[in-house]
Amino acid sequence: MTPNELRAAVLAVKRWSRSDQRAPNKPLMMAYALSKYLQGHGQYFDYETEVDEEVTELLKRFGPARSIYHAEYPFWRLINDNIWTLNNAENCIARKSNTDPSKRELIKHQVSGGFNAAAYKLIKQDSNLTLELLETILQDSFPQSIVDDITRHLGLEFSFKQVQKRDPRFRKEVLRAYNYQCAVCGFDLRMDDISVGLEAAHIKWKQFHGPCDVNNGLTLCALHHKAFDKGAFTITQDYTIKLSESLNGGEQAQRLFFDFESRHIKLPKKDIWLPNIEYLIWHQKEVLK
Repeated sequence: MTPNELRAAVLAVKRWSRSDQRAPNKPLMMAYALSKYLQGHGQYFDYETEVDEEVTELLKRFGPARSIYHAEYPFWRLINDNIWTLNNAENCIARKSNTDPSKRELIKHQVSGGFNAAAYKLIKQDSNLTLELLETILQDSFPQSIVDDITRHLGLEFSFKQVQKRDPRFRKEVLRAYNYQCAVCGFDLRMDDISVGLEAAHIKWKQFHGPCDVNNGLTLCALHHKAFDKGAFTITQDYTIKLSESLNGGEQAQRLFFDFESRHIKLPKKDIWLPNIEYLIWHQKEVLK
């Protein structure tokens, strides 16, 4: 396997898909493994003592809200993508519903897994290649604000140098539409005629075919942009603010978040710029925690 073949294989990893629903299970499993390799971990990860807890936590923090999180799915299913290998997998009995074994089977037979020998050799030889793969995987599935959070969670204290491609008109048009103020709190700080701390947020992420159009944008202050991308709140079809049930905090959280619950956002100046209902529903289903 060559570095380019590994790059192509990572990009070709098959993900579960249904419409534009988020399914970051495999990307987060690969990101977990690559980050551990950068920190000196060996080729294999034990399902019971490492993957079950640590990848499940990644899915909870950075995946869509689910009643149950299944770290065993990407751990097992990556073997179909020609970059992953498992030890003791032959001893596992598949569930009746599909070809995957249950978590109990993985634990019972002490299954471990990781990138296969050819991929692992390249990864260990070239840390720059490993970083490139990690960056590609994360930026293909998450907005930049979340990518930085994931790398910190994985114990990597840096930000990727490569900047995601952006439409330069998007920020300008969205901020203008919302009269240069945060749609949640009204923050509108300027230095002379330059807005400070205001950002154009995508409602439906670009990674899931959200366009760089004004009606897929909100002007938000940096704090509310990060919180919106993290799923701390969403916007309903009647343009009111709905907070995540997981949100908690003290006096500052009350002032910055809870005081705005069920209030209408500050709407754009023209009706043609109103947030698209389809994109709002996507955010409610796929991002809100």
